[in-house]
Amino acid sequence: MIKRERYLNFLIDAIDNEFVKVITGVRRSGKSVLLMQVQDALRERGITDDQIVYLNFESFSNAKYLNNPERLYDDLMQRNQGKKLYFFFDEVQLVSQWQMIVNSLRIDLPSDIYITGSNASILSGELATLLSGRYVQINVYPFSFAEFVELKEIDTSSVTSVRDAYLEYREFGGMPSILDANLSENQHFEYLSNLYDSIMLRDVSQRSGEGNQQLLKMLTLVMLDSISSEVSVSKLVNRLKDAGFNINTTRFRNYVGLLEQAYLFISVPRLNLRGSQRLRSNDKFYVIDNGLWHSQVGDAGTNIGSQLENIVCLELMRRGFDVKYGEIDGKEIDFVAEKRGQRQYIQVTQQIPENSEREVANLVAIPDGYPKLLITGEDLGVKQIDGVPVVPIYEWLLNDNN
Repeated sequence: MIKRERYLNFLIDAIDNEFVKVITGVRRSGKSVLLMQVQDALRERGITDDQIVYLNFESFSNAKYLNNPERLYDDLMQRNQGKKLYFFFDEVQLVSQWQMIVNSLRIDLPSDIYITGSNASILSGELATLLSGRYVQINVYPFSFAEFVELKEIDTSSVTSVRDAYLEYREFGGMPSILDANLSENQHFEYLSNLYDSIMLRDVSQRSGEGNQQLLKMLTLVMLDSISSEVSVSKLVNRLKDAGFNINTTRFRNYVGLLEQAYLFISVPRLNLRGSQRLRSNDKFYVIDNGLWHSQVGDAGTNIGSQLENIVCLELMRRGFDVKYGEIDGKEIDFVAEKRGQRQYIQVTQQIPENSEREVANLVAIPDGYPKLLITGEDLGVKQIDGVPVVPIYEWLLNDNN
């Protein structure tokens, strides 16, 4: 398994500071591997194995702790031999009153604490209150294309090899847990389909108390059918009603919230570029991984333009940008990416020249001086159109300085 430097360096730099390290992300995105790699870094610094405590609460061996937090706390306190302890808790949210345990260990022992969770609710409510801001969070995404290329040992000096790798990435996605496995295409998508169902059951159905699995399945299918499109929630609700499901707008939004908390879907709001205000209008939906998407609808159930946009959205968020889509004088901007007071406007298109000209016209209409970029699915053979830089997506994905 490759070292995911962006995440690993963040965590290594945070070793021995006063903050609890909270690692979040969709199931099977590589959080547990990161914990192991941080442990290796500790050993390289001379930390001994008796100072490192790792517990995976999805393991049956730790089931005895899930509803017995007092026993867990007592057992962990007994590990205190006068040396600093390094606690690594995987899927800690499965433990009853886990927030109090984490905070108590932080207070009662010389310790450094790392926790993972596959649901954004881990950072809500009691933990945030108890820690009073004494935590740092890092959200782990599926493999970027750059990581995919590194894992596959692709020759990046060969444009053909890079492009072929991109086409594979566009279809199969970047879930780390299976990319290094020798699976057939059918086995690959069967695994992803099972993972998708597991997320739906454990992070959505059980949390919502919704027993109608068909409703949840259909709800996500209509969302997947709308990836990268400005959608009206009322229209999606009507589609479900027409299919015979009992649902209303409030219930739909509640489920969308749970899907976002499970890191399965991402909603991107709309920004008025004339007034720099978020508009109370329809959001766009994106999905956390193209492979998970294809496992549900097949390649025929998606279009290339939406696949491109989904990859770009995820990459922008992976790079730490706050992402919106823009509107100016009735013209749509695919992405408005902001970070630390800086902004970039991005349009995404496949290859048709007349399409690219329309996309550039939308960018040129923006009156401010922030950078603009056109990302294309194919190499159009040009570097600029009307002063706007043009870059193929596979080149952009490999260049973090874009």
